[in-house]
Amino acid sequence: MRQLDRTRLIFPGLAGLYTTLHPYGPTLARIALGLILVPHGYAKLFLDDAVPASRNFVNFGWAYPLAWAYFIGALEFFGGLMLAAGLLTRLVALAISVEMAIISFAVLYPTWSWGKRGMEYALFMGLIALSVLMRGGGRLSLDRLMRKEL
Repeated sequence: MRQLDRTRLIFPGLAGLYTTLHPYGPTLARIALGLILVPHGYAKLFLDDAVPASRNFVNFGWAYPLAWAYFIGALEFFGGLMLAAGLLTRLVALAISVEMAIISFAVLYPTWSWGKRGMEYALFMGLIALSVLMRGGGRLSLDRLMRKEL
């Protein structure tokens, strides 16, 4: 990390705190994204959300729309847990980035505007996943314990 210029800070006394916490910013984003995804996947896998989610795949004309909905549920539930733990982080982040791009631009885009239909949330989560993909799991990840990572 580059040295923090204390003269530019409104509260220079916080420089030490900023310097200490700086490495954990990406980790917090990764954990938050993973934990946000888990309940969405849970609802698709274990509650009744897979059927409404499958309608998007029907609209795309894809075969086996319910299977796709369960796949997305598994990605969000298990992938969210893996992202939070930092396990196979880049692979999961790539899959989440693709999912959020599809949600943003194929499901929500035709009628979206900021504050309507939640497109900004899917787009934001996709950009965070893209950031995690570029950065990797970070210091506090299970990926760090493996000899190699993606």
